[in-house]
Amino acid sequence: MQTTVALSLQAILAEDQFSLDELVIVLRKVLHEEGMPGLLRLILEMADELWAIRACREGKLPGVPCCEKAKWEIKDRVARQLRTSGGVVQFNWRRLVCKTCRKQLVPMRQWLNLERWQSKTSELERVVVETVAEQSYRRSTNHLEIIGVIPVPKSTAHRWVGQSDCAQVDLPSGQLSTLMADGTGFKRRPDQQNNYSNKGDLRVVIGIDAQGKAQPLGSWSGKHWEEITAELEAKASGKKLADQLSCDGEPGLAERLARLVNSVQRCHWHMVHDLDRAMWLDKAPRAQRREDQQKLAGIIGIELPADDFQEVKAQDKQELQERVRTADQQLSDLVSSLSRKGYDQAASYIAYAQKRLFNYVDFWMQTGIASPRTTSYLERLMRELGRRLKKIAFGWSDGGAAKMAQILIRRICSPEQWAEYWKAKLRLTGTVLVQFRGVKIVNP
Repeated sequence: MQTTVALSLQAILAEDQFSLDELVIVLRKVLHEEGMPGLLRLILEMADELWAIRACREGKLPGVPCCEKAKWEIKDRVARQLRTSGGVVQFNWRRLVCKTCRKQLVPMRQWLNLERWQSKTSELERVVVETVAEQSYRRSTNHLEIIGVIPVPKSTAHRWVGQSDCAQVDLPSGQLSTLMADGTGFKRRPDQQNNYSNKGDLRVVIGIDAQGKAQPLGSWSGKHWEEITAELEAKASGKKLADQLSCDGEPGLAERLARLVNSVQRCHWHMVHDLDRAMWLDKAPRAQRREDQQKLAGIIGIELPADDFQEVKAQDKQELQERVRTADQQLSDLVSSLSRKGYDQAASYIAYAQKRLFNYVDFWMQTGIASPRTTSYLERLMRELGRRLKKIAFGWSDGGAAKMAQILIRRICSPEQWAEYWKAKLRLTGTVLVQFRGVKIVNP
């Protein structure tokens, strides 16, 4: 189906002088409020007429169940309205009725794959979702109206984001090399009836595949690690999700998620960083805390060879294993030293994490795959989540915080999947081509 559509504009300009800025603003407003919606309405109604004629000629329509002796006849036009990023489109679509079984059909809704009472386009939903993912709902709606000339009320934008399925996260098909998990707080909307305070907890789990790419696994608010583990186990049908879990020392995290992996690797950065608080609780002086932090960092700082696993000599591998044994002994000596000085909490802190500090070396020796010994990637992701959930807004519900976090981790971790999701939802298959044929002045 090919046609040529002409757009007619009348421009009235002052003969002596006029403002270029005013011309741009007025032209943009006219095109957005009348030009784009008018073109869309005309193209849709033209296509709708052709679809209705084809249906009446061919009888049975592909994908439309009806009786064996189906015979369609054209009835009235029904007024509809759709909100798009190009303005509000008001049009009338044809309604057909089967003469045999009296079944009703709207060809435009069938071919455009629209819901029965759909009020907006999916491309407008994407604009709103990606805008509110970067800033608050209030600022987003203001910017959409001022910059994009898309008036969307704040409550409407909030409802669209809440109802969108763009945040749905599926488990990857293959097994992951590393699993990472962390949590952070946010200002929740208090609820005295349900005994909810304003302190909310957000928990995030991501995976790293064999190619080193991040795979989002989900975000949860108001759930404990035991509940999250049970949910992931059900999705994985009891199978292991990853070879190794890399996490900090949050209580209960490693103990619960350990069921999803083969081994647990304690994050080295958190190990050194959190030793300061443990020694502070033991009332250790600042100089002593910094000294022991540097000592701990020097002990556990074992780097893997940069060469491929197959190219590393057997002697170098044995030396690496010997370094691990030496570091393990040095950690035991450090624990004894802290205990003798009366720093019991710091000694218990290191002793508890000691058995999980060098699993990344054992994993490399067994498989030749280098897994991260820190959660730096996840920390950068949590910083972005904290910026949106803590710095920009407050008064979240548990569901709203989890939904926004899922949108962010999906956009940040796998932008390719995010783009593919919208490409499939918008049905961008190259079936529409619009060419600009130029402009000219008629009757100057």
